[in-house]
Amino acid sequence: TYDDGKMRQIHYNMNITDYHFDAVLENFWCAAELMEIGNGVISDAVEVLGKVRQMVTAGCTVRLEIARKKCESQGTDGLYESLGGATGVQTFVEKLYETMAQDDRIKHYFSGSKLEAIKKSQGDYLAVMFGAPIQYDGRPLDRIHTTMSISDFEFDAFLACCGTALRAVGADSQNVDECVVLLETARRDVLINRRPHDVKRTQEAASAKSVYERIGGEMGVTNMVETMYNKALEDSRIRSFFEKNKAKVSVHKKQLVSFLTKLFGGPSSYELSDVRAAHYTLNLSDYHFDCLLDIFSAVFKEMGVKPKDMQDAIAALQPIRADVTTGYTVRMEMARKNVEKGKDQLFKRLGNSEGITSLVDMWFNIAKSDARLKDVIGESLEKMKAGATIYLVELLGGPKAYKGKSLGEIHRNLDINDYHFDALIADLSRALLGAGHPDNLIDEVMVTIEPARAEVLEKSRAAMDSVLMRDGKSLLERFGGDMDLETAVEGMYDKAVEDHRVRFHFEKAKAKQRQVRRKMYQYICGQFGGPQQY
Repeated sequence: TYDDGKMRQIHYNMNITDYHFDAVLENFWCAAELMEIGNGVISDAVEVLGKVRQMVTAGCTVRLEIARKKCESQGTDGLYESLGGATGVQTFVEKLYETMAQDDRIKHYFSGSKLEAIKKSQGDYLAVMFGAPIQYDGRPLDRIHTTMSISDFEFDAFLACCGTALRAVGADSQNVDECVVLLETARRDVLINRRPHDVKRTQEAASAKSVYERIGGEMGVTNMVETMYNKALEDSRIRSFFEKNKAKVSVHKKQLVSFLTKLFGGPSSYELSDVRAAHYTLNLSDYHFDCLLDIFSAVFKEMGVKPKDMQDAIAALQPIRADVTTGYTVRMEMARKNVEKGKDQLFKRLGNSEGITSLVDMWFNIAKSDARLKDVIGESLEKMKAGATIYLVELLGGPKAYKGKSLGEIHRNLDINDYHFDALIADLSRALLGAGHPDNLIDEVMVTIEPARAEVLEKSRAAMDSVLMRDGKSLLERFGGDMDLETAVEGMYDKAVEDHRVRFHFEKAKAKQRQVRRKMYQYICGQFGGPQQY
């Protein structure tokens, strides 16, 4: 089978975000539709492809979030000095213009009789952005670029040139990331007249009512939140995030109504910029976000919302994915990197076997008082605790002494679901905190234990099989077989090269394009139930 770690490694240093990933899925959907593949099959295909989202986007999410938080907490003074102050920034700007002069994608923007004046003004702007103690007195970016119709593709090319120039003048990877984070904040002003990718859709959107109006205004959103919340409380995958006391549930529902009203284009004072901070410390992953989208889709259907309106509402929800999941992604990725240095270090930091034994005692004392677990733990507490201790000692880097049954066999008749597993993990986190362990060590333990979820619940492969196999046919067979899939991948790639949102990542030399297209087809073929060729 394919090593998922390779997927993460290949994409780690690419600046691929959820925005780009969603654009690629959209292009795949459109390519399949043109081939007259059924919407149900396409939906299953997109669901399977969505499983690699976190592996593809994690690198960019982590690197840029670390750089962003550093800039927020420490300011940009240190960055400016790291770049060499005024002389260093000037050297960078000279190298940047040399680089852009060789880049066919954007060199036409940086030529002509006024080039030196443009370079001087841009150099001053970049110096201030990177922390120079001077004032920028040039024109605002939106006024400078108002007639240029610069696209995402061209801005991405500019960022790539900046990265090349920074590395050429000796900037390390951390400083490059910090500069990219700061430069990214200018995208909105530079792309002030951003060319729409789909003109027809943009025209339709301009003349249509807002999603807020189409789903019933204030009453519609309020009813939607009420139904969604009830469904979330019944869904073991995300129940633990919604189960609160009555007062908190009431406040949470009001916040959701205000938030969704604003998101769907209605009158609300909710600040969308607050979303990331509110979710940063929660363990909400792409898996949980996709669960929420499933619930929203079910609610819209119950409300009788038209398919096009439901599609637009889900599309409005997608952009907040990064704000909801970034905190978890960053913390878990940092923890994963630390664990990769060796579990023996994790074992020692937890106090070796004695420390883990004490931790399990504390964990089970908390768990036996947890009302969420009363039907799971039962009267076999001591037996479970003994097995858990031996298993965790080995899992967390200690001696290999566990010889018991597989986790699936042990838990098969206990009717454990995600809700119970989340409760156990939350109780373990409390025990770690109570034992005085720091947050980063707690995250490393969580990263190490999380893969056990699929084995305990014996559901991961079964859930994927339910998507891959329908009516005795694999997803690949339902898609039309190898040739149709290869045609769809080719069509997706062709569309991506024309899509300014992701063109930067797909526009390559012909030989490289053929290689990437082939690898994408081989990987997707394996994911759809065909032979593993990648």
